[in-house]
Amino acid sequence: MQTNVQQLLRQGNAATRNFRFNRSELRANRKLVVADGLAVVLAAAASVVLASGSYFSPVEQAAILPFAVLSLSVALPVLLGSGFYRRHRHSSTMPGLLALIPGAVLTVTLILLLTRGTGWMHELPLTTFPIMLICMLLQFAGIRVIARTRELLRNRPVAAGDGMPVVLVGLDATSDLFIRAAHLGQSKYRVMGIIDDSLDSTNLLFHSVPILGSVRDPQIVINRLMAGAEMPRRLLLTKAVTHFDRDGIATLSRWAEAQGIKVRALPSLAEGVADPATPATIDPEDVLTRPQKTIELQLLRDTYRNQKVLVTGAGGSIGSELVRQLASLGPAELVLIENSEFNAYQVDRLLARHFPQVPRKLHLCCIRDRVHLQAIFEEHRPDMVFNAAALKHVPLVEANPCEGVLTNVIGTRNVCDAAREVGVRAFVQVSTDKAVNTTNVMGATKRVAEFYCQAQDLITRDLGCDTRFFAVRFGNVLGSSGSLIPLFQEQIARGGPLTVTHPDMERYFMTIREAVELTLVAAAQGLRARDDNGRIYVLDMGKPVRILDLAERMIALAGKVPGKDIMIEFVGIRPGEKLFEELFDRNEVVEPAGFAGVSCAVPYPVPISRLRASILQLERAARAGDTSQVRRGLANLVPGFDGDRGEAEVHSFPARSSRPARQVPAMAAATEPAMGKVFA
Repeated sequence: MQTNVQQLLRQGNAATRNFRFNRSELRANRKLVVADGLAVVLAAAASVVLASGSYFSPVEQAAILPFAVLSLSVALPVLLGSGFYRRHRHSSTMPGLLALIPGAVLTVTLILLLTRGTGWMHELPLTTFPIMLICMLLQFAGIRVIARTRELLRNRPVAAGDGMPVVLVGLDATSDLFIRAAHLGQSKYRVMGIIDDSLDSTNLLFHSVPILGSVRDPQIVINRLMAGAEMPRRLLLTKAVTHFDRDGIATLSRWAEAQGIKVRALPSLAEGVADPATPATIDPEDVLTRPQKTIELQLLRDTYRNQKVLVTGAGGSIGSELVRQLASLGPAELVLIENSEFNAYQVDRLLARHFPQVPRKLHLCCIRDRVHLQAIFEEHRPDMVFNAAALKHVPLVEANPCEGVLTNVIGTRNVCDAAREVGVRAFVQVSTDKAVNTTNVMGATKRVAEFYCQAQDLITRDLGCDTRFFAVRFGNVLGSSGSLIPLFQEQIARGGPLTVTHPDMERYFMTIREAVELTLVAAAQGLRARDDNGRIYVLDMGKPVRILDLAERMIALAGKVPGKDIMIEFVGIRPGEKLFEELFDRNEVVEPAGFAGVSCAVPYPVPISRLRASILQLERAARAGDTSQVRRGLANLVPGFDGDRGEAEVHSFPARSSRPARQVPAMAAATEPAMGKVFA
């Protein structure tokens, strides 16, 4: 007796739990329940009308309402008990839609038994019930598809094309999930194509993504990608590299390396957590939180194909990327000038490996050497010149101002004059945001270089010459030599700490590839604009990033916890540094460039006669090692730069401390008067 009572209690508790669960289902999916109820009523009415056909009479008309009420009374308990509402309305899938069939069949079967077993509404033909089943299933499925579609549209990102363009290598379930996530805006990537294993799927679409070709015939894929309007940033392997055709994947990898496209494995959903003892590989693109800029490849092909292009500083971070991208555009010849023997060797190897068909000539030369430089220009007579040679490390140039002037000012003058002498089409000066409202020697030297390029471009306008001079200004480049990313990676590999100068320090950041692409675009667009002389092109860097946030993000990307696994230490602001950088000087007029990713700064021009005289004085002081005179000369040319203050600070490097150093406020800029015509 006691056992029976316990069983009854257990059954009662189970019924109570089921009731509560069903009630929670109703509450969570109340909109879906109402829609299903309307669907049942409409299906009942439609089935009576369709089954009657041409014999539809007042008898069938009178039967519609009671039949609909009966159907709704039977359907709702059955649907609730069949688990219709255990799935969220926004998670509709094909298996979920197929699960609707048993509940709908049971509902129609019970209605059939009630009407035929009791003899009620005998006037309805038997065809009413299969028609009702079909109508119910179509409406149930349609309701759930509409709910799912509305959710997808609501969550779709506004700018879906801003993600990093990638190509998937391999087509399987992992690819399917990855593409779905990308389409939903839940990934920083944008899939622009798929490379399949099969030879039979080329030109088909998979989730609206084109299948470009097969790994077994990689040359077709390469030709399609090279002819496209946009290049991928990465090739993502959906399976282990051993699962692909060996020769095909090797060819794709070599091509990707030549184009600066990274080949990475797409993480499998079945993979576990990475070994915390092994530091993760961090790409600069992963650290950059904003979407990277896209460019018009055809414009670059039209501008640089069959041109002789000369690059100074060709072995440096910016220079080598310039060389690689220019080589991919089919130039007639590449002339490389590099002062470092090792860097020259490295960039020559890069071209020999990936672009052996591109004619090239490498010169070991310092741009300070005017005579040697002029001889190189006379020998090759280039069409385009990119001056990427520079001393760029702020504290080092602060401590060695004479060397900074000789390279950044005198060297730039030498390259500009040589370009003018042989009549190149375009000279492009690679500048920096540190030249804006500068407080350091490096920024001041780059500012003088900007002034000289501007003056030369105005001479072109006034004398009706063909040679254009452009300066392209951008901020810190992620991954370049001496930049934060390699330093932080090294410190993370050692287990920390990461050294940050100040918790509020901010900088603008770009990837090397992005900076070079936009530099090439700015020069190409500048050649089209005939009447816009004297402008400085400023690349759109997005919003400035706190160095502290960057450090924490890199620690997190390495699988560590900032402040716990790896500490961050504040070491104080170094000589010449500011808490934040700016892209535009307070005395510049900002104008749109007319194309995406770039704006124009129009500074007050400095007369070429004054520039030449001041640069000559700077050269004499620098070659004599007179740092005081060098600083004063820069201060006379660059508004707002205080050479005397910098000299007092240059030898006082701060000791390491956990307390942040205070920024020395910049001096108020002395306004440079606007000049009229620039005279040679």
